[in-house]
Amino acid sequence: MRLIYSIIFLGMMSVVTYAQEDYSAAFEEEQPVENKRSASEYFPKAGDIGIGFDAAPFLNYLGNAFNGTQGNSLNLGDNTLYFRYFLTDNAAARLALRINSNKDVHNFYVADDAAQMSDPLSQNKVEDRRTELFTSYELRAGYQTFRGQNRLRGFFGGDLFFAYSKYSQEFEYGNKMTEINPAPTTAAFSGSAARRAIKTNSGGQVSLGLGAFTGAEYYIMPNVCIGAELGLIYAQTLGSQSNAQYETMVNSIYVVEDVEIAPGDRTRNLNTTFPSSYGNLYLMIQF
Repeated sequence: MRLIYSIIFLGMMSVVTYAQEDYSAAFEEEQPVENKRSASEYFPKAGDIGIGFDAAPFLNYLGNAFNGTQGNSLNLGDNTLYFRYFLTDNAAARLALRINSNKDVHNFYVADDAAQMSDPLSQNKVEDRRTELFTSYELRAGYQTFRGQNRLRGFFGGDLFFAYSKYSQEFEYGNKMTEINPAPTTAAFSGSAARRAIKTNSGGQVSLGLGAFTGAEYYIMPNVCIGAELGLIYAQTLGSQSNAQYETMVNSIYVVEDVEIAPGDRTRNLNTTFPSSYGNLYLMIQF
């Protein structure tokens, strides 16, 4: 569906632009030759810097508006940043950066065991807490060269890719585990009141890859273009060991256990992509 929206959007932009060009051409016939703008004046020059963003959320919003989707909203969840620097008039170094770091804290009320031991009718509460930590970094660096003299020009090039992600959880409990209270009242997330998780670590994942790409950009005005690309990407992902810590009582002794959950995994991928992960249908502005 996103591909269909992208094609429709490109078609609409082309029709509007061609109509504008026809009008401009008719107007320019009456103007001196030196006032006419050549296609090359739309293109960035050596030393220019470009910034961009993914246009797919806007296309999805427009598409949902046309088909009457209920609860349509503009979802700007993709936080990838696109940059490029023109080394020459027809070649540029490019960079895509994505940072996603989240910390979610969930609090739960449970009965206060100490208060209930003193007074069985006590309604006192304590808090258990689960903290989720997720971190993800993605970096793509590449080189692209451009071909064509019209406002629609093609490009091709190559990328190197690096990514890292990690997910872990930490747990805190209002009712302490003791010899007197070896299985304290605990929120359901712990798994077992007699053996409670303190930390879980799903392990980190490192991805390395390289790719080749090609595509096209159309300059709707000087130094402003929309573009799309496709590519072939090879990547290898390496995962580290996942582990956890648990607390429990062994007879009258408080024990913290370190448990190995799973060894690291390894994955290889070779994919053709459209659009490539540098951007779905993207908008670039150069200055």
